Amino acid sequence: MSSSKAAQAVNAMKRVMSFLNEKNTFDKVMQKVQITSGDVGHCICELKVEEEHTNRVGFLHGGLTATLVDSVSTVALMSTEQGNPGVSVDMNITYMKAVPLGQEIIIDAKTLKVGRSTAFLTVDIKNKSDGSLVAQGRHTKHLLGK
Repeated sequence: MSSSKAAQAVNAMKRVMSFLNEKNTFDKVMQKVQITSGDVGHCICELKVEEEHTNRVGFLHGGLTATLVDSVSTVALMSTEQGNPGVSVDMNITYMKAVPLGQEIIIDAKTLKVGRSTAFLTVDIKNKSDGSLVAQGRHTKHLLGK
C-alpha cells in the first residue's frame, strides 16, 4: 500500500475514534486508546491500563478487552473501501494472559475479508513490553447498505 493511502487510512481512523468520544455514551471507554499506525483495513492502537480499565483484582477487565476487539476492528473496517461499520453478528475472544494495572498493550486489528454483506476481522492484543499475546479476537460484521 502506498504511504499516502496509509496516511489517509490512519487519518480516517483517527476521525472515527474522535467521533466515538464525542458523546457521553459507552464508547467513552475508548477515550484513552491511541491510534499509533495503520493502513487500509489495518489499525494499530495502544492503551496504558489504568484503574478505570481494571477489574476488582487489578487486571485489564475482560469486558473492556471485548470492547477493544469490537471497536478497534470496526475502526479498521471503516478504513476500507467499503467504509461501513455494519453491525456485529459474531464475536469471539480468547483470553490468554492477565494484564496488570500500569502495563501497556497493543491492539492490532486487521480486516481479513470484506464481502457484499459480511466482513471478517481479527484482533491481536499484546503486552507492549514483551510482545506476548494477551487476547485474540475474531469479529464478524453484517454490512448495512449505504
